[in-house]
Amino acid sequence: MKFLSQVRLIFVLLAAIVIMPLTSIAAAKAVGDQAQAEKILQKYNQKSGVQIKLEMHTEKKVLGTKTTDKGVITHQSGKLNLSLEGDKKSEMIFDGKKAYLIAYPDQELDPNGKRKVIFLKVNSKNQLGLLSDLFGQPKKFFANFKTKTVSSDKKSLVLKLEDKAKTLKEMTLAFSKEDKTLTQLSYVDDVGSEIQINFEKPSFTTEISSKLFKYNSLKSDEVVSQ
Repeated sequence: MKFLSQVRLIFVLLAAIVIMPLTSIAAAKAVGDQAQAEKILQKYNQKSGVQIKLEMHTEKKVLGTKTTDKGVITHQSGKLNLSLEGDKKSEMIFDGKKAYLIAYPDQELDPNGKRKVIFLKVNSKNQLGLLSDLFGQPKKFFANFKTKTVSSDKKSLVLKLEDKAKTLKEMTLAFSKEDKTLTQLSYVDDVGSEIQINFEKPSFTTEISSKLFKYNSLKSDEVVSQ
């Protein structure tokens, strides 16, 4: 029995010797791949501004609904505008300090309807805060997650992010190494909705109107505080 115990101990020690270097190698690779991802995202944060066409797929498990919206995200100097058009038109605006969600009425069913405006709280866990950090402060964005590499080759890089606060789940980021662009963001939010955003190539331009980052109120707006 003593001999068997010694044999088991030897096997355990050998396994530890083998596994520990592999774990260290994987961790080092994840750090390197995260640095590469941050470098790609840094170019999105330019004073000239960037606009990206996108397609967003949302599955709300609680409601049993699936939607697909097409839109444009615009980012400039820490300010952000996300305009979406699907079944209904919506717009999220972050002026650097305050954030707003504007839901437009259906022009066919309710041509005289009012806009619904929600004053949003911006944090790193809701969609607006998530995108604002991703494009404006990638280091701050990654600080909230533990990074693991899913796949990496000459053409692409896919990272899996584990939320340290356990609020968001199953988050992945996909990048094109060839184009040095972000191609996809997917995650499950705090209410179980599955969200996938596919990004086209970014367009860097100086011709961005400051009006995109301002909420211009209408007397008819129905305002709700979050």
